[in-house]
Amino acid sequence: MAGTWSVDSTTLTGLRQREAQRALTEGRLDDALIEAEELLDDDPSNQHGLAIAGIAALRMGDVVMALEALNRFVELHTPSATILHSLAVARFEAVDYPGCLVAAEQATAKEPGLVAAWHYQGLALERMENPEKARERFERACALDPDQFPVPEQDPTIDWDALLENATKRLPDRIRDFVVDVPIAFAPFPAVADLLENYPPLSPFTDALYRGTPPSNGADPWTSRPTRITLFTANLTRPSSESEDLVTRIEEALVHEAMHWLGMTKLPA
Repeated sequence: MAGTWSVDSTTLTGLRQREAQRALTEGRLDDALIEAEELLDDDPSNQHGLAIAGIAALRMGDVVMALEALNRFVELHTPSATILHSLAVARFEAVDYPGCLVAAEQATAKEPGLVAAWHYQGLALERMENPEKARERFERACALDPDQFPVPEQDPTIDWDALLENATKRLPDRIRDFVVDVPIAFAPFPAVADLLENYPPLSPFTDALYRGTPPSNGADPWTSRPTRITLFTANLTRPSSESEDLVTRIEEALVHEAMHWLGMTKLPA
């Protein structure tokens, strides 16, 4: 009678690790995450499983899962510069700016040429209201890769009111009628408290946020308005501060906030 054929656990783990890494490299993030979770089911401390789960989840926009995997990785294993940078990005998206800064600094301590980690140090520091140090880190990134990481600049001559007026003219009629009576404010960045009101937190890169609570219990959302919409000038000017690009970004931001308030998934006819 023939014996039952099986693969020993060490070989199976190696196969799963290679397939998870291959899927991640090829951009098949769902497959990478599935294989990583299989590894972690067998061994919750598996180094490869934690790394791939964290990076895949981060690329998929699941900041909560990414943080869980990456934080556990650094608790149990010696992280590479790449893992530390991924952790910095996840913490930034989770609106943990001090935590982002620590992880990004640890990444560049291990690998000074890791350009994106210098850039994220700048992102964290400017939001922690330390513009001088932020600029130092942005300049370090720019010196290494000026095409991908130019130093962010704020142009004081931008006429935001004029750009807003032009953007409003481009809005679909019903959205423009909805937005026209809403006060519009400007600020450099979203406030931490506003981003953390949501779970998972809203991205620090968001271009606009409304304040107020949409009507509930079946009430018509068109009959009420947000108390205001704030446009975030520093986010809007990246990567381009050209007037035409800014008008387009403002238009898109206003449409997005109006549709979110109205509970719409597509523009009205």
